[in-house]
Amino acid sequence: MKSLKHFFLMFLLACFSTSAFAEKPDADKAFKQLTALIGTWKGSSPGGREHTVNYRLTAGDTVLVETWSLSSGRESMTMYHLDGNVLRATHYCPQGNQPRLVLVSNEDAMHFEFRDGTNLQVPDKSHQHSFWLKIIDNAHFQRNEIYVENGATRSEVPVEDPQETFSYTRMP
Repeated sequence: MKSLKHFFLMFLLACFSTSAFAEKPDADKAFKQLTALIGTWKGSSPGGREHTVNYRLTAGDTVLVETWSLSSGRESMTMYHLDGNVLRATHYCPQGNQPRLVLVSNEDAMHFEFRDGTNLQVPDKSHQHSFWLKIIDNAHFQRNEIYVENGATRSEVPVEDPQETFSYTRMP
């Protein structure tokens, strides 16, 4: 019995060691990197969709506001802010929901994943589940987002579509 308890304890330690001791992304560094985007950008996808996005700081330079101009009179907004050693992003969608995401990796690109949200119970709507953003240089960045249907299970989360990767160029 003692050896079974020992085995179980070792198994639990092995299972949780990866997530419990995984190195967390440097949220402060990532927020500073994001502030390099301040200004207006034009984005286009391989499929030919286009929009503009603007970045600005507010609240004593502690919140980065990302405003998307999707079409005439249609906007969405994402607010980035630090919460201790976590970088959070709250997306305010024209569909009327507000998913909250956190930075989970800042290796090659900044990867944000869904944590929770509000107004996700509305049927026939979707919400932002994850996104990544990669700053190429001072004049270019890329971004891809994954949306899921409200009420979808984890197994129903779609995979990234490369045709939905937008490339952005800074506007004068």
